[in-house]
Amino acid sequence: MYGFEVLLAKEMIVAQLVNTAADVAERPDVLDCIKRARQDAGDDDVEFIRLLNECYVTKRSTTRGGIAIRAAATDRTPKAKQILSDPRFLANARELASRTQGGERVIGGRPVAKGQFLDCVAVGNNHQWGCTGTLIAPDVVVTAGHCAAFATRVFFGNDVTKQGKIVGVKKFVPHPEYTAGKSRSDLMVLLLEERVENIASRPLAKTEEIDAATDGRVVGFGNTDPMGSFGYGIKRQVDVPIASVACMGNLDGQTDAAAYGCMANLEIVAGKPLLKKDSCTGDSGGPFYVESSPGKWAIAGATSRATNSGPNDCGDGGIYVRLDRYRDWIASIPGVTLP
Repeated sequence: MYGFEVLLAKEMIVAQLVNTAADVAERPDVLDCIKRARQDAGDDDVEFIRLLNECYVTKRSTTRGGIAIRAAATDRTPKAKQILSDPRFLANARELASRTQGGERVIGGRPVAKGQFLDCVAVGNNHQWGCTGTLIAPDVVVTAGHCAAFATRVFFGNDVTKQGKIVGVKKFVPHPEYTAGKSRSDLMVLLLEERVENIASRPLAKTEEIDAATDGRVVGFGNTDPMGSFGYGIKRQVDVPIASVACMGNLDGQTDAAAYGCMANLEIVAGKPLLKKDSCTGDSGGPFYVESSPGKWAIAGATSRATNSGPNDCGDGGIYVRLDRYRDWIASIPGVTLP
């Protein structure tokens, strides 16, 4: 390695260790902030979220946090109000905070425990890993269309620097509507060289399950800093509140499509600064799960990109392609047999 490559590798390892330790250390602070915000905000959702974040920033001002996912091209010119003015997001964020306080959810983010979300894979080429995907059939992985440069192999495991199972990609099929640099139909299907029988494929969420969801769980191997520079390689999870389940609503006279840069009836908008934790660079194509029944998770979407009103690449909200809208296309690909 050249000197700068060694330095970069060391910085990435340090960032990973710092974030892993911080996840454990910060949970009491998160719970305390939720308690304080509930006491002081009363029924005001806007004030609750403001106090929650203010408390968290004060307590954790010297730590870095988050989980990673995206890389798709996005028009980042601010066009709309921030997601924090969206009453749907505010109500769902408060409910998510309450469920976190009760131990049902994790809004602070953390590494995935061993044995959980085995279907979530790292996606890469022969030289490096760069995206995330989900096993939806024994020999089929779904990821983002803009991950075509990382489409020759997948990694099953929790840390790409440690032992895991690597399976080659026999063929990759981007959605025919997807064009590099654009956002529509940002999906790609990977046909694997061998069937993976010892890991359960993740079922696709039903339309009614997605429509009824108020939050989701994002899992990915992506970066952990707001600019999307460091931390790729460890599988992490975070629970995020939903602002729009189908990009079909309105916010202060604007459509969701105009407010967030999402595709109407095709995408989910979720995340933003609930403790500045959501998806980031490297999580692209990774799963957005919804709870189909208590303790059971189905994949509702694939991570695509940041909202167009966020100032950072990470932590300001994400857009996820709804897989139920593309189930027929996925099933039509030769060689694909969905469970």
